[in-house]
Parts: sequence; C-alpha cells; structure tokens
Amino acid sequence: MAPDCAAQLDFGLTFGATLPLKALPRFSSEELLVAVNCILIGAGAMVELQPELTAPEKSSDDGRVWHRAKAPPRIGLSVNSVTIQIEGHDRLAYDSSDLTQLDTRSWTDGRERISRTRAHVLISEVWTMGGSDFDHNFDRAAAVTVVVEAVARLTEAIGVVWHTSGRAVPIDQFTPLFTALMEGQAPIQLWLGCSGGQERAAGATTRGLYPLLGAEIEVASTDLAPEIAVEVALDVVGEIFRTGSPPAKDIQIDFNKIHAFSVDYRVGARKPRNVGDMPKVVLTQVILPVGSKVTAGAA
Repeated sequence: MAPDCAAQLDFGLTFGATLPLKALPRFSSEELLVAVNCILIGAGAMVELQPELTAPEKSSDDGRVWHRAKAPPRIGLSVNSVTIQIEGHDRLAYDSSDLTQLDTRSWTDGRERISRTRAHVLISEVWTMGGSDFDHNFDRAAAVTVVVEAVARLTEAIGVVWHTSGRAVPIDQFTPLFTALMEGQAPIQLWLGCSGGQERAAGATTRGLYPLLGAEIEVASTDLAPEIAVEVALDVVGEIFRTGSPPAKDIQIDFNKIHAFSVDYRVGARKPRNVGDMPKVVLTQVILPVGSKVTAGAA
C-alpha cells in the first residue's frame, strides 16, 4: 500500500496522476465504482473493488458515513486487470520545488493555481508489471486515465498532473483529451511532457514516453529554439503512437518541410528518475544548404 504522503513527481515506470482540488474529496468507494462503470459502460471492461486497498467506511451513530465528512477516501480498484489505488489528502499536492518541475506549457497560471488549492487526490497504479509491449502499457495508462476522469466527476478538481510526464493541464483541457482517448486516440498532451535542451543547449527532451515504449525522444540541435524542438518531438511521438514503433535508425525525417533530422538510438543506464540516463531516440538536426528544401521521408 502506498504511504500516506503528498504527491511527488515520478518519472518511473508506474502510471499515475494527481488532481489538485478546491475542497476535500468526500466520495465513497461505491460512488467511485459507479462512476468508473458509467464511463466504461458498453466497453466490455471489468471493474472491481479491491478491499485490501480500501479503507473501511465507518459510520457514526446517526448513520452518516464517517470518512465522507471528516477524512478523504482511500480506495483500491481493478480496472480491466490494472490495479489502481486512489488516495485523498487534505493538503497541497506539491511543494515549491516540485511545482517548478511541472510542465505547464499549456497552463500558464497552473503553478499559481495549484499552489492555492486545498487538497488533492493521488491516483497510482500498483502491483504493476511493466514491459516493452506498447499495447499492454497503453492499456495500463488508459485505465489510470479512466479513474482520473471518474474522480474529476466526483470532486472539485482544477486540473490533472500526469506523473511520468510531469505535464499539468487544467481540467477544461483534460476533458477533450479524455474524450479523444475513449475514441481510441492517445492523449499525448497529457501523457507526454517536454523539457528544454540539456546544459543550456538548444533542442528538447521528452518525458513520459519511456514507460510506454522504453525510450524518450531527444531533439539535438545547436540553434533550434526549444519551443520548435518540442513541436518536432511531439510530431514524432504522434507518429509513434499511430504506428506503435519509433522511426528506424539512420533514416532522415523532416518537420514541416523546413527542418531535417537524422535518427539514431542511444542506450542509457535505465535509471527512470533521471531522464538523462534513459534510452533515447535521438533526432539530430541536419543543417541544410541555404535555399534548399527538405525532400526526405516525413515524420
């Protein structure tokens, strides 16, 4: 069972998310089970309560549910064979140092709003067995995302932070991403974060792809602005999600017929908490002659 502690960024193999809240969460295990089932109705997915991960719902003398009024819930669910723990906490989700690590590119005042919340719900995959099978890992991430949506429906959530990517999105942006997931499209803008180039260099590196495919994307460049490098990385990641595999080594790909990149693989030390040591697909910018156009294969 996960310890009773505040949320922390986790760039490891276990999928999870944190929902900062305006007020203390007060839903019961039965309400959450119903909410998840309503989302998955007709999908053929199995949802079951995990009693060993669920705090007992004690009642007071007048019949009211004790923890609904005085304490946040702790609930365990199995969603399509993915075991997930949901914990409510009556305090801020992140301290000031963790807030600075969040990828808030699509949520300009995200750090400020999260710092002013009252409570949070921590959703974590447990008893997990990772692997290189993309479909299996996709299903794990999707199951956690379904529970995130169910909790959002039962609480006053202001946004969602996806742990492996560090990506923070406001709740109004999460809703269409979840709708897309239910239609079979990966919510890349949630599951994938990006950071600028290492050691003041241009370019960008992804966060969150490693648990799904076993590698991150690095865009290596001496002059490409980080915001453009992020677009390149996300474009390539979108293609990976569509095909289920990274681009082949030694080919050349293009971005918007303006920038060209060669593809290589870098084997890391496989330390999930250190993005710099992870295996990577490295896209190195190819400097083209002035006035030339990219004609190689597209990303």
